[in-house]
This record gives sequence, structure tokens and C-alpha cells, in this order.
Amino acid sequence: MRTVPVDHDVAAEKTALREEFPSWSIIHTTDTGRWWATRATLVSEDLSRVEGATFDADTANDLRAKLRKTAQ
Repeated sequence: MRTVPVDHDVAAEKTALREEFPSWSIIHTTDTGRWWATRATLVSEDLSRVEGATFDADTANDLRAKLRKTAQ
């Protein structure tokens, strides 16, 4: 069973992700506890049609790994 991190952990993880990936918009949904990243430069486009424009993950570390992989 997945547990939702407490608020200060979420804020710290968001800050760390935003610093490491400044061209991405980082979102944590409180209702599901999931993490999302969207390319900030593509926000106005239909992101469902742009491959690699949006990622989601169960944890901040999983999201970090996906974003690092796209940077390679």
C-alpha cells in the first residue's frame, strides 16, 4: 500500500525537482498522491499529442528517474 507523504516532504521534493529540472512544471496531486511533470514550454499545446511532454509517477524519485532518462 502506497502512503502519501506529509506536506513538508512534498514541498521539499517539489523544490528539489524544480531545481534539478527547471524547464519542467512539477505537480503533486493530493487526492492520489501521484507526481507529474510537464514541459513548461509546452503548457499551451495539447500535451496529449506531444510525445515526452508529460510524465507521471507514484513517487518523486520515480519521476526524477524518468526525467533523468529523458535528458540522456
